[in-house]
Amino acid sequence: MPCKSLCSVLFVLIIMLCTCAYGDNNVLSNPGFERGKSGWFDRTCAIEAVSSPVHSGTGAIKVISRLMNWQGVKQSIFGKIIEGKVYKVSGWVRLDNAKHDTVAISVEQQDDSGTKYIGVARAVATDSNWTLISGEFTLKVTGTLSVLDMYFEGPAPGINFYVDDAKVYGPEVDAPKVIPANPVGKGMIDVNTRYQKMEGFGASGAWYIKDLVNHKKRDELFNLLFKDLGLDIFRMGNYYEVDSSAFNNSLEIAKLGETVLNRNLKIMITSWTPPPSMKNSGKKIGGTLKKINGKFVYDDFAEWWSNSVAACTKAGVKVDYINIQNEPDYEAPWESCLFMASETVDTNIAAYNKAFEAVWRKLNASMGPNMPKMLAPETSSLGNSKKYIESIESSSHIYGYATHLYDCSGCGSAPDRFIPSMSSYNNFIMQHTKKPIFQTEFEDGSGTWANAINTALVMHNALTVEKVSAYLYWDLFWGPGTALVSMNDSSSYTIKPTYYTFKQYSAFIDADWQRVEASTDNTGIRISAYISPDNKKLSAVIINTTDSTNISLNLSIKDFSISKGDIYRTSQKENCVLVGNYDKRAPLKIPANSVTTLSLTFSKK
Repeated sequence: MPCKSLCSVLFVLIIMLCTCAYGDNNVLSNPGFERGKSGWFDRTCAIEAVSSPVHSGTGAIKVISRLMNWQGVKQSIFGKIIEGKVYKVSGWVRLDNAKHDTVAISVEQQDDSGTKYIGVARAVATDSNWTLISGEFTLKVTGTLSVLDMYFEGPAPGINFYVDDAKVYGPEVDAPKVIPANPVGKGMIDVNTRYQKMEGFGASGAWYIKDLVNHKKRDELFNLLFKDLGLDIFRMGNYYEVDSSAFNNSLEIAKLGETVLNRNLKIMITSWTPPPSMKNSGKKIGGTLKKINGKFVYDDFAEWWSNSVAACTKAGVKVDYINIQNEPDYEAPWESCLFMASETVDTNIAAYNKAFEAVWRKLNASMGPNMPKMLAPETSSLGNSKKYIESIESSSHIYGYATHLYDCSGCGSAPDRFIPSMSSYNNFIMQHTKKPIFQTEFEDGSGTWANAINTALVMHNALTVEKVSAYLYWDLFWGPGTALVSMNDSSSYTIKPTYYTFKQYSAFIDADWQRVEASTDNTGIRISAYISPDNKKLSAVIINTTDSTNISLNLSIKDFSISKGDIYRTSQKENCVLVGNYDKRAPLKIPANSVTTLSLTFSKK
C-alpha cells in the first residue's frame, strides 16, 4: 500500500480507537446472553445458548466439548477499554457435570512484547448454585496492541460449565466516528510503483480427502476447485507413515489438480504430526518429539521429512514448499505436535529452531538446490511467530515466513481490526530480513454473504497492509456445512458464497504477478491492483464496503493503455459474473456491498 493510502487507513483506525472516556459502563456486548451467543466466541471447544439454568434474565451460555483446561468462552474487549484505567471484571458461573471445580476469568493480550495470559480472578464453582467470580484488570500495552480477549476457563477437561451476567465495568471509550462514503469518488492505479511479487493464491486439503477422491461428481469438483479458481498453491498434509491412505489420496488430488489446470500447481506440504513413534505421547494428538538418551529425536524427524519428500517425488508430485509443523505453538486437541521456539534448561518440549535446522540440513544434503523451499514458522498467530523467527539458527535457510491469523477473536467479522497486527508484523519482517510473507491458513465461516464480503476484506488487508505474497484459505473442500465447497454427501455438493469472493482474487491474479500502487479518496472503497510479469495484463480488485451506497468511481490508470477490459462482480445476487466491458471514459459503477474485479489487457500504441 502506498504511504498516503496507508496513512489514511491508519488515521481512520486511530479515530475509531480513540480513547476519550465518557463514563463507566459494562463494555461487554450481550453480557447476559439474552441474545444467545451474539458477541461471544469459543476457545477451541463449543458454546451453546441455553434458557436454563440462568442466573438472571432468560439466557446463559453453556461451554461444552472441552479437551483442555484453557478452553472456554471469550469476548474481545479490544478498542473498548482505556490503558491505565482499572476495570472491575466479574461473572456468574456454574458447573454442569461435576460437583465442584475451579473456574477462572483471564485476559489474553498480544502486543509488541508477545502474548500474555493474565489471570484476573478464580473461584470454586459447584453444580448446585451460581458462584460469583470477580477481580480487577488494568491494561498496560507495550508498542501496538493487537489482541485483547476476556475469557472464562479453568475446570478440568471434560467438565461443562455455564456463564451468565458477565461484566467488564469501567470507563468506556467514545463510540467510533465513521466518515460516511461519498457516492462519487476517484481512484488511481500507477503501474510504475511496485510492491511484493505474488507467490499465488491457494487453499488447504488436509481432511475429507477420501471423500473428494471418491465423490461421484469428482470431475466437476476438480474443475471448480482448481481450474475455475485458478488455484496456484495446494496445501496438503504430510501423512507419510502416519496415514498411508490419506497420504496417497492427497498425492492423487495434487496430480489431478495439476491436470485440470493444465499448468504447474505449486504443492505446499505441512505436517500436523510426525508418526506417533517419534512422539513422547505415542499418539497423533498432542505431545512433542520424544527423547532418547536425554536428547530429542531431531535427526529422526529430519529423516522422516526427507523420506516424505522422496515419496512425493517418486509418486510424481514435486513439493515446492514445506512447513515442518502446523501451528507448533499450539497443542491442539486434534493431530498436533508442540514445539517451543528454542530449548531452555531442562525443557521437556522440543525446539522448533533445532528441528527446522535438522530438516534443512538433511534435505540440503540429499537434494541440494532442488530441495523444497522451507517456510517458517506457520504459527497460529502473527504475534506468536516473532519469537520463533528470531530463534531460527540461520535465516538464510528460510525462503519465506508463514503464519495463520487465529490470534484475534471476532476479527473475521471485523477485518479492519487486523490492521494494527498486520502492520506491526510487516514492519518486523522488513526490519528482520526481507523475505516473502505467506498467509497459509484462515477461515471465519464461509456460508453467508457476510462471511464472503469479510473474507474479501481480510484478503485486501493481508495483501496491502501485511503485504503477503501468498494468501491461502483454510479448507478448499470439506464435509457438509463449511469450506469453499462443501460435499453434502457422496453425490452432491454446495458452493459457498465465500468461494466467489475468493475467486475475485484467485482467478485473475497469478503467481509472479506484482502488486502495484492503487488508491482512492472514497472511504467506502478498498482497491488493490496487480500486473503480470510481461506487463500486458492488469487486474484490480475493488470492494465497496458500504451497506447501501452505490459509488461511481472515476478511475485513472497511469502508463497502461487498455485494448480490452472485462468487469466481473460478486454480490449477494451475483457470483463472480461478467457484468460488462470496462470503458475508461465512463465512471465505474461499484454497487454497495460488492466485490468487483477489472481484468485489463495492455495495448501498444
